[in-house]
Amino acid sequence: MTISKHDLEKMTDLLEKGSTIAYIAKKFNKKYDYWEIYREVPDHSFLGKKRSISNRLKKLEKDELKVHRTQLINEIRGILDDLYKTSKKNFKKLIDIGEIIFK
Repeated sequence: MTISKHDLEKMTDLLEKGSTIAYIAKKFNKKYDYWEIYREVPDHSFLGKKRSISNRLKKLEKDELKVHRTQLINEIRGILDDLYKTSKKNFKKLIDIGEIIFK
């Protein structure tokens, strides 16, 4: 089932305000399941990304195939890029908040 645009906007807003995907899934549990929400929202929590990176690194430690290792490394780079973009966006928000507070 596809998430409606209206619900997706609500979910994205909740994520931007610090909610987790698990919280959003509980809130919308009658309409969508966790994995539908996870796939559709544009951003994930830092904790979720950290776990994703950690799991891929653990897999790298055990993996002996170079091709598979290269694929995992590329996935890790993509996740790290997402973390950087999100933290940069949040830093900008903090600066804007500080400017408003200290005017």
